[in-house]
Amino acid sequence: MLLFKRTKRDEKAEDVIPQSALENMQQENDQLLDQIEALKLDVSELRSENDRLVEQLNQSKYQRKLIKTSMGLGVLVVSYVLLHLVNEDVQYTAMLLLIEAVFMFMMLQGDDK
Repeated sequence: MLLFKRTKRDEKAEDVIPQSALENMQQENDQLLDQIEALKLDVSELRSENDRLVEQLNQSKYQRKLIKTSMGLGVLVVSYVLLHLVNEDVQYTAMLLLIEAVFMFMMLQGDDK
């Protein structure tokens, strides 16, 4: 009879150990799920920050190109005025301004690359 009682106690002890192990595993699982959710939030925040920075970079490139184009046109106008004040021949004025415009265009194209 004593033999049977011991086996019943052993079975109860075996039931308690897996139960506590199951609870520990459940807690670890919950912690891992919380960490995964936190990482998902971090990734979404980083993606939105990346999109914002890319948009800012694109705007700054556009603004830089616009400013350089405006400066190039300003230089062309100043060159025309100076050539007109020096009484340069119209044929040479057009040729000099055309060469200057091509040079500025090539410089703007080189900055984009």
